[in-house]
Amino acid sequence: MMMAKHKTIWLIALACLLLAVGALCYVMYMPHRDITREKPIVVTAVELTDAYQKDEPAANEKYLNRALQVSGTVNDVETNNDGKSVITLAGATPLSGVRCTLQKNITVETGKTVILKGRCTGYLSDVVLIDCVLVE
Repeated sequence: MMMAKHKTIWLIALACLLLAVGALCYVMYMPHRDITREKPIVVTAVELTDAYQKDEPAANEKYLNRALQVSGTVNDVETNNDGKSVITLAGATPLSGVRCTLQKNITVETGKTVILKGRCTGYLSDVVLIDCVLVE
């Protein structure tokens, strides 16, 4: 009788362990979004920053976690701590912009007009896009 109880407890513990390992593997190896295949919302950097400055909750409803195709003038190009290119597009005001972290490093000159496609993660002092790719 006692032996059957221990066996049941061990089987439950083993099942929980297998479930935890399976969940961990799923999270680590699940397919990530391929932004290049998603249909984007087309917007300019000026329109995007203006929308967030006027009404952040409404802008989040429309743009947050969605694929965006943003056109604008390159205001700044830098490399972040992970070694990825970050392009800032000029926004509606001199203090606003769209920070685009690219999937692959590229070279682009400030003052040029570009079109980038990425996923919007919200608004800090700039609108933030990640996983960006150069469209033009």
